[in-house]
Amino acid sequence: MPNPSLRHWLMLAFLVFSWGSAIILTRVAVNELPPLWVTAGRLCTGAALLFLYRIIFVRRPWSLTRRHAPWILWLALLSSAIPFLLIAWGSQFTSAAIAGILMGTIPLSVLGLAHLLLPDEKLTRNKTVGFLIGFIGVVLIIKPDASALGSFDQTEMIGQVAIFLASFCYALNSVSTRRMPAADNIDKATAVVIVAAILLLLACFVAEPFPGFDSAPLSSWLILIYLGFIPTAVATLILFVMLSQTKAGFVAMSNYLIPVVTALGGITFLGERLEPTVWVGFIIILIGLAISERKNKPQPTISETLG
Repeated sequence: MPNPSLRHWLMLAFLVFSWGSAIILTRVAVNELPPLWVTAGRLCTGAALLFLYRIIFVRRPWSLTRRHAPWILWLALLSSAIPFLLIAWGSQFTSAAIAGILMGTIPLSVLGLAHLLLPDEKLTRNKTVGFLIGFIGVVLIIKPDASALGSFDQTEMIGQVAIFLASFCYALNSVSTRRMPAADNIDKATAVVIVAAILLLLACFVAEPFPGFDSAPLSSWLILIYLGFIPTAVATLILFVMLSQTKAGFVAMSNYLIPVVTALGGITFLGERLEPTVWVGFIIILIGLAISERKNKPQPTISETLG
């Protein structure tokens, strides 16, 4: 593929901004609305827009068949329903800045999952060292020290663990997608978000049927519309355009930029503060990822060794 053009760099910037802002605005929305309904509202808006785009602009038969149904359900849980809910719930107890940094651990989780689930992506020496170093960075950020575990106020650490589990879901989704039977990407994305929206709506009506919408300010409703429109629907379409026109590694750069954008946004707009250990942990994670990306030096052959 050709080198990325200015248009591709602008598209990457849009993805980073939209996904980073989603974490920050979710942190704001859960102050007024239950996390379950924040997640359902985001998914329903995104599902409606993706469905309209599919039937209006994509003039070809659906590529999905019955054999795709279990995969669509599985990916709906992994890519949308569970991680969106974990992020919304965990954001009640931790800062948007830390949430963004923890989301940057997705490539780290992919390393371990790919080793277990993909036969052609086993851990090499560099990947193993990078994974272990990155894990140390995660521990530094979450900080499960004895005082926190022994106190009654464990909510911040629990919220951080929830965010990390959301990033793990995204990583498992990334690996699972590679094993799914071939289908059109727009069809897969549309079906996945629709199924996730239905699942979350059912959960809302069962677990929290009367959320008190009448007391929610207009700003919360506008945030829900934004979350469904920009980070869910539009970003999904742009992502698939980029994947078809650029290398996957170029798109993967967003994993390293989103934590920075989210941390700076949380500090600037929400007045959040980060302890030095969080920055140290994030730097250690980046070092681990950098090591994992290095290719192992080929072992010398017998003829090379002898001379």
